[in-house]
Order: sequence, then structure tokens, then C-alpha cells
Amino acid sequence: MTVPPAPSVPPAPKKDHRVQIVAAVIGACAAILAAVIPVVVSRFDDPEPTPSPTDSAVVTSVTPSDGDPPPVDDTPSVDDTPSVDDPPETTPPGPDPALAVPEDYRGSWSGQVDWRPPLQGSYSTTLTISAGSLGGMVGQFSAQGDTCRGALWLEAGGGPIVLRLKTTYDGGGCSSLADVKLTLDDDGDLRYELIAAQFPQGFVNQPAPPATGTLTRD
Repeated sequence: MTVPPAPSVPPAPKKDHRVQIVAAVIGACAAILAAVIPVVVSRFDDPEPTPSPTDSAVVTSVTPSDGDPPPVDDTPSVDDTPSVDDPPETTPPGPDPALAVPEDYRGSWSGQVDWRPPLQGSYSTTLTISAGSLGGMVGQFSAQGDTCRGALWLEAGGGPIVLRLKTTYDGGGCSSLADVKLTLDDDGDLRYELIAAQFPQGFVNQPAPPATGTLTRD
């Protein structure tokens, strides 16, 4: 039997150095990409940066829309309550009673007035006194019926009061001016004292008082 010859071994191929260089370059590029890609991905995954204080101020200065809640007013409220140190309010004083006609003196009064010696005679008089202040007209008077008539002016108030009688109608024998002091007594009557009177014949103030009387309320 014929033995076949042993197969011949083909010669080993020669190594191509250009292939090795290309493979090395490809491997280096792959290593660089492996290092760069995670970093780029991580930059995209980071959250938005926190705004700086300057950015916040800009945002708060924007006027809110209709749907946003109204801004909070941080202005402190003004306290209208007066402090302890504030002076209390005072009510302005009213008219001084000493400069006015007291209520007990107001009304219509009449009576007989007698001249004191050495003067002789008497006369009837009626005084109608109203409210008023010092220096103002406070009523009217008449004497001897309607022979003498005129106005009353307050010369001193508070009680006793002093009235000045200014004659506006002289039917004969009337004084042009007269000052009368009136004092309210315990019985509720007025004590009438003539202080002085000016007549056409002259001025009368003696004896002091030259005439006195009592007036009762009508």
C-alpha cells in the first residue's frame, strides 16, 4: 500500500506593521472617548444653577400678574393711639360767670324806689333783665309808668350786678344816665340801690346811695 506523503506546512505569513499602528491609534481614540463622554453627560444632568442675590432682586422687582398673590406691605402701621407722654386735650373755657348776668337775676322785676333824705319823693320802676355779658345790652327799663324808658347795659356781673340805665325816651323829669346796683336777697327779691344819676339839673350821687328800694319778680 502506498503511504501518502505528509502534508506540507505553508510558511508563516509575515506580520504587517501598518495594521498594528492603525490598531494602536484606534485603541487610543477609544480610551479618550471613554473618558470624555461621562463628563459631557454629567454636565447635562446637573440642575439649574441657583440664582445669585442680584438675580433675586431683579425677580422681586417685577410687577406680579393678575393671578399672583398681592405683595406683602412691610411698612409699619401708624398707631393713632396717643402715647402716655401726649398732653390731654383740654376743653376751651366757657364765658366767665363773673362777667355775665346770673340766671337768678333774669326776668321782669318791678317795685317802688324811695329817695333818701335830704332828697324827697319816690318813683316806680320796672326792669326786664336778660342774659348777656359785660359791656353789652341786657334788657330794658321804664319808670313812672312809661314817662321814662331806655336800655340796660351790664357794667358788672356775677352777682351783685351793676346796670347802667340809658334813657331813650324822656317824657319829663327823667335822668339821662343812671347806675343801679342789684343784689338778690334770701327771699328771692332784688335790692335796688341807685349809685348815681345824671339829670338836666345836675349830677346826683349823695347821699350814698341816694335812692333805694325792693323789686319783686313779676
